[in-house]
Amino acid sequence: MSLERRLTKPLVVIKLGGSALTDKTKIYTPRLSAIHKAAEQISFVQRKAQLILVHGAGSFGHIPAKRYGLHRGFKDSDQIKGLATTKLKLLEWERILDGVFLRHGVHVVPFLASDFAEMKAGRISRVELSPIRDWLHLGCTPIIGGDIVRDANGGFSILSGDQLAAYLAIKLKAKRLVFGLDVDGLFDSNPKLNKQARLLGDVTPTMAMHYATISVGGTVPDVTGGMAGKVIEGVVAARHGVPVYFVSLTKDNRLRKTALGQRVIASSIRPDGHL
Repeated sequence: MSLERRLTKPLVVIKLGGSALTDKTKIYTPRLSAIHKAAEQISFVQRKAQLILVHGAGSFGHIPAKRYGLHRGFKDSDQIKGLATTKLKLLEWERILDGVFLRHGVHVVPFLASDFAEMKAGRISRVELSPIRDWLHLGCTPIIGGDIVRDANGGFSILSGDQLAAYLAIKLKAKRLVFGLDVDGLFDSNPKLNKQARLLGDVTPTMAMHYATISVGGTVPDVTGGMAGKVIEGVVAARHGVPVYFVSLTKDNRLRKTALGQRVIASSIRPDGHL
């Protein structure tokens, strides 16, 4: 029996940005108020939609990964201690998030991406989807963070939450994919560096790729591509027929409304021909 026949509510994949949920200028620093705001909105959404939550590693992952050179893949045994340290911190981050979500009544079941996903040359090559399907069918909400996973070419690679969210949205035929950000959406330049940056509305995959090339560059450590990485993965999903949205994680319940298909201040990448 297919996933579509067995789920009683539409499936929505939500990617929670690490820059919104943590302070990426300070190592291992959660933004608890932002996490609570996200959890409140997701608690409402789960009444009307089946959810998969994917989250960034934020300051629990990007800073140590860069410190130990893990973003370059496996080079020598000196990295193993750094790998183990970073994996432990990712587990601590998962416990913080899951604790807040449970307090708000979100029935999360945590997954480690390294337990069910493999990569090749930095891209997902295989994912065992049956455990995720099984928990969805029980009415639970799988929650998965960006992770360090086995790579057939380089020993290991960093799997971004952005790439994973797009992959799951495509394979499980999600109704929509929503990226929750620390900004209002996609801009024609970096809004953190340019106060005159213009918010984009609905764009095609081709237009989105153009803006991805000019959004490179940020103000905090990021080993998975930053905003450009989100846009590129969003384009992949849109080209497979999944509507993709970029919206503030904390403002005016925009995440909640977008996940339920309502119009708010946001940006979207629509499959070609759907603008």
